[in-house]
Amino acid sequence: MPAKRVPEQRLDAATLDAASPWQAPVLVLEETTSSNDEILRMGEDGAPEGTLLFAELQTAGRGRHQRHWDSAAGLGLWFSLLLRPPLINDATIPALSSFAAVALVETIRGFGHQSCGVKAPNDVLLHGKKLAGILIETRIASPPFAVVGIGLNVNHLTGDFPEDLRDRAVSMAMESGKILDRTRLAASLLTALHRNHGLMRQDPESLLSIWKEMLLSSDPVISEHQ
Repeated sequence: MPAKRVPEQRLDAATLDAASPWQAPVLVLEETTSSNDEILRMGEDGAPEGTLLFAELQTAGRGRHQRHWDSAAGLGLWFSLLLRPPLINDATIPALSSFAAVALVETIRGFGHQSCGVKAPNDVLLHGKKLAGILIETRIASPPFAVVGIGLNVNHLTGDFPEDLRDRAVSMAMESGKILDRTRLAASLLTALHRNHGLMRQDPESLLSIWKEMLLSSDPVISEHQ
């Protein structure tokens, strides 16, 4: 059965702050242009690694190549994570995208959607439709830092997407027929992100192997990950 709209549930900032394994600030904004924009500013001001910012609504959410990302209020997870790798080079962005994609797929599968997979380099699809996207942005400062932006469609119904996206986008609620607790989902995703971030640093070959197994069958293995 299709999911039915329920009264809007806001993200619980206190629960997310307690759930974050990074022990760094977790902020929830009612509205912003882009969570990446906010975290980039915070990174330039010296915010610590693991700082997280969730937005209930993004008015100018974006994906790769400045493509617009529709970020409906209160329906998805729109957030950014600040990381401070010791070095940023040509291998940094693919590795960051890979660890985030693995974390997303593990979490989504944990909520019952076993058919989701990675469409290289930065999308997660479910039955051929876009469920989540990743945007990596870096700053070669002193010290350098990176921002991992994630958008995940959670409680959208078909009519919540713009008309031109309805045949290309999907949400977890549309697939399961159930409205999800976004705070619980976000907490699970933070745990997976932290675990795979550690794997990226300590055993990148294992992370790459997991990422390859999650690639959709039509995806080639991107050479820059090798």
